[in-house]
Amino acid sequence: MKRVFLMYVLFLFATAELQAANAPAGKETGSWGGEAELGYVQTSGNTDTTSINARIDLLKRHGPWKHEVEITALRSSDQGMTTADSVSARYRAQYGLTEIDYLFGSLRVEDNRFAGFDRRLTEVLGYGRTVIHTEAHTLSLEAGVGARQTDNVDGTQNDETIIRLALDYAWQITETSSFKENIFVEQGSDNRLTESVTELKLRINGNLSMKTTLTIKDNSHVPVGTENTDVTTAVTLVYDF
Repeated sequence: MKRVFLMYVLFLFATAELQAANAPAGKETGSWGGEAELGYVQTSGNTDTTSINARIDLLKRHGPWKHEVEITALRSSDQGMTTADSVSARYRAQYGLTEIDYLFGSLRVEDNRFAGFDRRLTEVLGYGRTVIHTEAHTLSLEAGVGARQTDNVDGTQNDETIIRLALDYAWQITETSSFKENIFVEQGSDNRLTESVTELKLRINGNLSMKTTLTIKDNSHVPVGTENTDVTTAVTLVYDF
């Protein structure tokens, strides 16, 4: 029931934006932009390993609305055996109340059997505030409530209400380099998920950049035989559009 209610509110977010998009000419309009990145590593000889990770992040602004769609995938193998295999997709709608205050709704689905679950669906509604906004630095803080449904690899299921706290920081170091840090905690009755994503991006030429990313994910409760913390370091080529 909680999931149905949250998805209904997210639907209202999207419907309201579509109505704004159909407003009379002269209103501010926006188009989709974003970035696509790809990383690949293969070794052979004494060791035979392969790792590939991909991500696409789409962003659209329309008046007070901001929409984001993100899809990520990671697959690794060692000596022919799969050691990592995860896919996630996220949709987020944000509505600006003022220049610094906003409401948001997000829907995220993940599949990562090596982290102990076959599928996890998370819905969140919340409020955010940009507490620092300069030419070089931006810092936003968020708080929200939602629901999470998890299908574990051991056949059990968890359905819980969650509280989400998040921090999003961006630093434009120079015209060609930037740093980002995103941290969130989602606390539920069965599990606490903490995730930190640290990025350093250097523009090579035109729309092409190189990015180094450190991702740390920690689940407080996992099935027996599964590690609580996953750490991923990635170096990727990024195309901005």
